[in-house]
Amino acid sequence: MTQGVLDEVLVAVLALIGLLALVVVVSRIRIRRNAVRTLERLAPLRPDLLAVAAGEDEQGDARRRLAGDRSAGPALDRAVVDLLTKVRGAPADALVTVLRERNGVARALDSLEARSSVRRARATRTLGLLRDPAQVTDLVRMLDDRSGEVRIVAARAVGALGPRAGASAASAVLRAVRSRRSAPGVPATVAMGTLTQLGVEAEAAVAVGLEDADPGVRNVAAAVAGHSLFLSCAPRLAILAATDPDRTVRVSATEALGTVGRPGDVRAIARLLAPDEPASVRGAAARALGEMGGIHAVEALLEVLADDDRFLAVTAANALAQSGDGRGALVLAAADPDTPESARSAVTGVLQVLELRDATRGAG
Repeated sequence: MTQGVLDEVLVAVLALIGLLALVVVVSRIRIRRNAVRTLERLAPLRPDLLAVAAGEDEQGDARRRLAGDRSAGPALDRAVVDLLTKVRGAPADALVTVLRERNGVARALDSLEARSSVRRARATRTLGLLRDPAQVTDLVRMLDDRSGEVRIVAARAVGALGPRAGASAASAVLRAVRSRRSAPGVPATVAMGTLTQLGVEAEAAVAVGLEDADPGVRNVAAAVAGHSLFLSCAPRLAILAATDPDRTVRVSATEALGTVGRPGDVRAIARLLAPDEPASVRGAAARALGEMGGIHAVEALLEVLADDDRFLAVTAANALAQSGDGRGALVLAAADPDTPESARSAVTGVLQVLELRDATRGAG
């Protein structure tokens, strides 16, 4: 390649860089101008927006002016939606009324069919902020949207409804956890948060989810069963903790069993401390025994204080510290000259933390 050709390529690259820089600058200028125009349009309406959001519009005059305004356009709708994320109760109801009277809700419903995933997500978020059970069907439908981002927004919107979303919505959220068309499902943390918000309405769906073929669904169901104290799920959790082929599910089921299990489950959990179990499962078993407490749990935890897995030993010592019987056992182990040195180090460390915590509380 000759020098002349190289020079031409270099000039072309520099020109392209300059063009891209110009596009970025122009885009930023447009964004700023649009932001300024939006502020200018909303400025006359800001007192009314604040009055409605603060619950100070007793006669409804501000609400009516907002509903009847035609100058601010979509900017006012977006401002109302943003305020709905910050207020509850009567002010939120008044803002929803403004949105309905401005046909904002109707436009959101139409946008659920938009080609743009951004518009669909924005519309789904708007419908969720209404906190209206009448919108459940539409929100559940969006849990099956082709866009993962829209599905996440839909799951959160369902959660905002709480128990009013109903049992069918809980089932739909769990189905949305499944991977589809080579795309991941709704993230476990999002699904867990939503199902927890649904409360007892989610119990039947969670029980079914524990039997699902998808390990992601079983994992979410197990975690929610424990967090929401679904006692009816304990027998199935015990089976998953011991036999599920997915290690993550076993960990979640074991930890959940620690909160919803019966006294008879202590021995089953204690068996999961066996050396041939995966380290993550053994740690979950130690934490679960700490949650359950009782003499049998204390005995099982004492046996692993000298384990070769030092992380497990410390986990067991911390689990013992959660109950009066366990703390007493730690004190005795620290004073016993026959306690192995490896166990003593875990016990001493936890006892020192407890003493420091007690001293801090006493000083406070």
